Amino acid sequence: MLTTPSYSLSDQVYPVILNPRNRDDQEKIVDLKNNPQIQVINQINSQVGDLIKSRHPAKTFSKEELKAEIENFFEENPKESYGNWVYYPWKYALVHLLPEEEFIRVRTLRNNYKITPQEQKELAKKKVGIVGLSVGQSIALAMALERSCGEMRLADFDHLELSNLNRLKAGVTSLGVEKIVIAAREIAEIDPYLKLTLFRDGITEENIDSFFSEQGELDLIIDECDSLDIKILLRKTAQKYQIPLMMDTSDRGMLDIERFDLEPERPIFHGYLGDINLDTLKNLTNKQKVAIGLKMTGVDTLSPRMKASLLEVGQTISSWPQLASAVFLGGASVAHVARKLLVGEPVDSGRFFVDLDEIIKLDLPEIQEEREVVPVKNGDFLGSIPKNIIPSGYVLNKEELNGLVEFANLAPSGGNIQPWIWVFDQNGVLHLFHDKERSHSMLDYKGTGSLIAFGAALENIRLHCAKSGIEIEIIEHIQDFEEDLIASIRFIVKHNQKIKVHNGELVDGVAIRCTNRKNASKVDLTPEQIQLFHGYALAEDMPMEHISAKSDLEKLSGIIGGMDRMRLFHDQGLKDFINEVRWNDKEARESRDGIDIATLELSGAERAAMGLLKDPRTVRFFRKFLMGYGLTKISHDTIMSSSAMFLLQGKEFTPQEYLKAGKVLQRIWIKANMMEISFQPVTAAMFIFHQTLREKDHGFTKEEVTMIKKYKAEFNTLFNREKSNEELFMFRLNFGGEPSMRSYRREVEDTLITIN
Repeated sequence: MLTTPSYSLSDQVYPVILNPRNRDDQEKIVDLKNNPQIQVINQINSQVGDLIKSRHPAKTFSKEELKAEIENFFEENPKESYGNWVYYPWKYALVHLLPEEEFIRVRTLRNNYKITPQEQKELAKKKVGIVGLSVGQSIALAMALERSCGEMRLADFDHLELSNLNRLKAGVTSLGVEKIVIAAREIAEIDPYLKLTLFRDGITEENIDSFFSEQGELDLIIDECDSLDIKILLRKTAQKYQIPLMMDTSDRGMLDIERFDLEPERPIFHGYLGDINLDTLKNLTNKQKVAIGLKMTGVDTLSPRMKASLLEVGQTISSWPQLASAVFLGGASVAHVARKLLVGEPVDSGRFFVDLDEIIKLDLPEIQEEREVVPVKNGDFLGSIPKNIIPSGYVLNKEELNGLVEFANLAPSGGNIQPWIWVFDQNGVLHLFHDKERSHSMLDYKGTGSLIAFGAALENIRLHCAKSGIEIEIIEHIQDFEEDLIASIRFIVKHNQKIKVHNGELVDGVAIRCTNRKNASKVDLTPEQIQLFHGYALAEDMPMEHISAKSDLEKLSGIIGGMDRMRLFHDQGLKDFINEVRWNDKEARESRDGIDIATLELSGAERAAMGLLKDPRTVRFFRKFLMGYGLTKISHDTIMSSSAMFLLQGKEFTPQEYLKAGKVLQRIWIKANMMEISFQPVTAAMFIFHQTLREKDHGFTKEEVTMIKKYKAEFNTLFNREKSNEELFMFRLNFGGEPSMRSYRREVEDTLITIN
């Protein structure tokens, strides 16, 4: 008996349609009616009333007239044998309904003439496949409500979880139930006559051909699954069968259409993914899915909030976000366009947007006073050449000069800006000037970052000249942070052999010195190695501390990650970041400066996430709500893979101290690289600390300043440093192996002025 089902309720998906004119069915109907557990719903009079009105659309019936018409109808069509009884096992409900043809007519009456009767007849022949029933559920329900097909094939293997209830039409009583079952039951309750074919294992390589072609080929595929390999498989198969495919992304109302029926050779995903191997797309993490998903959808098409959310995947959220309103909008959009496509209206391949934020501008931009950034102009380099320097005793020839400047230019600089101008005067003296038009950035506070670069460049000159046998005098001029003239180099005499100087052996490592951001498993430095690096600082009377314990590195990663967020929250800091990164090799080769993105050693997911930061609206969203913890992931990995983190300090905050720091750091850097130890600056926090605590017009909000001061206090405690010392530069050492890419350098002729 139907009232005592022999199978699990979770397996009960299809309604049982009972014909009261059939003897066996009549017996079942009676059994069900007699079961007190079964709810009997008999609203056949009302349905017949709607049927009568549909046959006489021009007539207005009074209540009495309609009642009489209904009675006359049942005289010709006995009520108990008219229509069908539909049993819904999962609801223990028995419903009396109109026969199929009349049911469809009455249910879809108000579709006319949004959908013409002829179009409805045409749609009744169509078969639509929907894969993925989280987002796909809304599409399926919209199409069922409009009855824009005669058969639906649904595919999904997943079960309802609590986290699905932000966008999927279901309730807590359905937790643990298959999503496909929830959708099928909902559709069956809307229209028990609509044919449903269910693929409860989802789509696989084994069943996909059955999904596409068994009992007639599909007319349309709608892809809303999460598995990237299945997305590719669906499109490859759609190409084979020449069936159109549609997809909604639930962001900015993006609707993606691929007309494989008209263009069977059309590249999948419009060619955005290039040639891709299905096997590489299996068993991906959510972070990896984000990277490929961004290629698929295109970074530029995403809304600022979606970009912000994707940066949080793996940090504060586990997967990409979806809102019910966006899912419902997508369901409506797909159903609308699918209907037009199925009746033969012209629908082109491409990407289309129903962006409510653009259509209805409710989020008014915040009124903020922008800090005016005045471009820095260089001074008159030639007019600033000192007149009181004794001419060089040895005048470099052109080859020697170019070689020396090229060697000096191998020095590191923040953001690889290369902030130097060299002027070789008529007296054979080489002068180093600060090119402030290149170095104007938030992370070059008072030119301190550039001064470290100048110190490193002067160290390169000292080492190169000693190896070349050229005796030199380096005259340091800078007394104030605002000055342009840094130093002058006199060439005294050239010897036939190289000159022995302190740390002269480091000259052979200048060419291999580089920033290496590659992470690797943590390997501790030996006490001898640590002592060696500290020795370079002590030799110049500069304090230096280090930390290496995992617990300390964990604390530091929180500080550095937080300060990296602060940098990107800052208007100028964000602009600097966007401008200093060279987002592809072509940009890097052409500019020969900046940070080549290849040198950041990012995974595909991290590189994709980094690209999201090019949209300032995304970061402003973070800033407004003090979010953006996804921005800290790279910082955390950097710190935690360090063998040790070192903090170089100065005894005072002066340009001379920073210049000296540059020389010390260059020695440590070269020596580390010669020992196959990787070196990476971690400096943003240092410059922000100084700027925030020393300047009133720093560009941070009160809340941000509070957080910066908190980080500073934690930083001071962690390194246990003397309050009288100034933190100048922080770096990590690790064993990262060979870097993937080295930074380009500007040509000598772009940095050297020769006075004849």
